[in-house]
Amino acid sequence: MELSQAHAKQFFGLRTYVAQTARIVSAPRMFFREYAESGHLLLPVFALVLSGGFYACASLLVHACQEPMAALMIFFINAAGMPVLAAGMGYVVSRLILGSRIGFVRFFGIYAWAAAVVLPLAWVPYLVLFAEVWRWWLIGTGLMIVCGLRRWQAMLVVVLTLAAMIYAYQWLSVQWT
Repeated sequence: MELSQAHAKQFFGLRTYVAQTARIVSAPRMFFREYAESGHLLLPVFALVLSGGFYACASLLVHACQEPMAALMIFFINAAGMPVLAAGMGYVVSRLILGSRIGFVRFFGIYAWAAAVVLPLAWVPYLVLFAEVWRWWLIGTGLMIVCGLRRWQAMLVVVLTLAAMIYAYQWLSVQWT
């Protein structure tokens, strides 16, 4: 499908990004119902990249770095990469434990939108704790609405995904120290 230049500008504009993230903040359940019908992949990726860029730039204000460009890249890769890894782990959990047949594109969209909303807040010290809890609540809400999971199934996917990510982080930190 080829996007016209006018449609691409409307689809990937800053105004669209702000409007979509405001809709998630104000009415997350309604947003995810509409997302379930559309299932676009490009807009959540665009929102994740934009939020990741904002997070990376804002994080430089908080952290004193001798190599700001290297730090900027690390912050961006972390901001944009972690939702991809979390979506992959959540997808595997839902397939293995629940036998879910949901496509990865919809699954990834939920994780990308949740991250895109909280990343502009996550660079602020101590606000990251609230932002992370909110991100995982948004993911659980999206899993229930977009993927049709029951509450306990969504909670299971969220808890097991978090546990897998914490375990992987601990394992990697032991391997590199």
